[in-house]
Amino acid sequence: MKDPIRILVFSALLIILTLYTISNNSYSVFNFVQGKKHSRVADENDIVSSDNNEKIRTEASLPNTSIGESPFIATNSMQGGGGGIISHSIGDLRSAQDIANEVKHFAQAKLREVLGEIIPHQYIVVLKNGVTENPQSVAQEAIGMGGHVPFVYDSAIKGFTINIPDKLVLNSILSNPLVDFVEPDVKVQAFSQGVSTGYSRVGGPLSVLDSSHPQVSVNAGIAIIDTGIDLTHPNLNVYRQVSFVPGTSTANDDNGHGTAVAGIAAAEDNSVGVVGIAPGARLWAIKVLDSSGTGSMSTIIQGIDYVTQNAGQIDVANLSFGCKCTSAALDTAINNSVAAGVTYVVAAGNSGEDASSWSPASNPNVISVAAIVDTDGKCGGLGPKTSYGPDDSLAKFSNFGSKVTIAAPGVNIHSTYIGGSYATLSGTSLAAPFVTGAAALYRSLNPTATPEQIRSALVSLGSTPTTNCDGDGHGYFTNPHGDEPLLYIGGFAHG
Repeated sequence: MKDPIRILVFSALLIILTLYTISNNSYSVFNFVQGKKHSRVADENDIVSSDNNEKIRTEASLPNTSIGESPFIATNSMQGGGGGIISHSIGDLRSAQDIANEVKHFAQAKLREVLGEIIPHQYIVVLKNGVTENPQSVAQEAIGMGGHVPFVYDSAIKGFTINIPDKLVLNSILSNPLVDFVEPDVKVQAFSQGVSTGYSRVGGPLSVLDSSHPQVSVNAGIAIIDTGIDLTHPNLNVYRQVSFVPGTSTANDDNGHGTAVAGIAAAEDNSVGVVGIAPGARLWAIKVLDSSGTGSMSTIIQGIDYVTQNAGQIDVANLSFGCKCTSAALDTAINNSVAAGVTYVVAAGNSGEDASSWSPASNPNVISVAAIVDTDGKCGGLGPKTSYGPDDSLAKFSNFGSKVTIAAPGVNIHSTYIGGSYATLSGTSLAAPFVTGAAALYRSLNPTATPEQIRSALVSLGSTPTTNCDGDGHGYFTNPHGDEPLLYIGGFAHG
């Protein structure tokens, strides 16, 4: 029994002696902590955990303390006089880690989720409002890390598109304080149905042509943002052309879709082929879709950026494409371009569903167009039926709903085509340029009209469910999904 008592007494004396020694050497402990705080960068697990290695490093700094004999004493001494300093240091490091995590989470919050078919490794970067730096210079760090920048935007939005090799480059972009948000790039598609009377159905100015009719040329600029336009088509007045599709040097149409859209909107009144709603208007061929009618959201935005740069000469832009997707970058670009004075007309989509989940049709600042069947150029539903529905009905393929602004003919529309030829096509892509031509015509007659005023005018002048059929084009159609007006420009087109 005596030996355990002696051991207990000896241990108590040793504890007292050690505590006294540490209190007289607190300066050394303080220096150790400060040295550790400023000379060693460690991760959170290194700092917070009480592993044996950490204890050994701590004990080794304490004078008159044997690592082998008194680890209990050395460890617990940190809970006393010098321990407050060490706890404070660890607290500072924890706070720094918390701040770092907050910064990381804030940066990750800039990465927007999108719907649609994502293009791998490609992102659209939008800078904050008020940023004065050149977007190219903001992208330079990412370029230095291996990123490729196909497009830089400085008009409709401030930003750029970048293709990145790895997530380190993406994280670098997200951490840049000048960046507002980043979203994945997605694919878009032209709205056409493979395979007219539509001109007279909407009360077009040239619905009845004869040899005595004077030739007309509308003083307006129309941007066809699409697959391009047949640059040498004898029925089209192509004023400017540019391509943003990789591997192409001009906006010459290699698909046919854009040329058909252009003809409906503005084919010349020159006794050749067909006549557009705004005959002879100056066409801006802006190629953003490839030979298959497919393109990326980033390329579309580049086209819109170009339109915005030339907003003083372009009155209306036609977008006959889209995707079941979302894009804050696209919406921002369109909204800023509308604010610059350009009216945007877009196709509602060809999926026979609510347009609210389709872009750009769901943007509230565009004129979104659904397609109807018209087979005789007259109201009343007396024309022959089609595979897309009976005469004077909403086409089976047409999207619909509250996001749709107006309707126009979109089935079996005869228009210009590539190779200097003509073709008959169907789709909301063909309905939209009827409205585009109408908007350009209205702007030519009302040069100071804003996009909102043009939109309001076309809506108010359209046929509605209460419009009595006049036996010609002025009258409504069967529409089970809404009550948007049907385009009718007879009220001003002949004035």
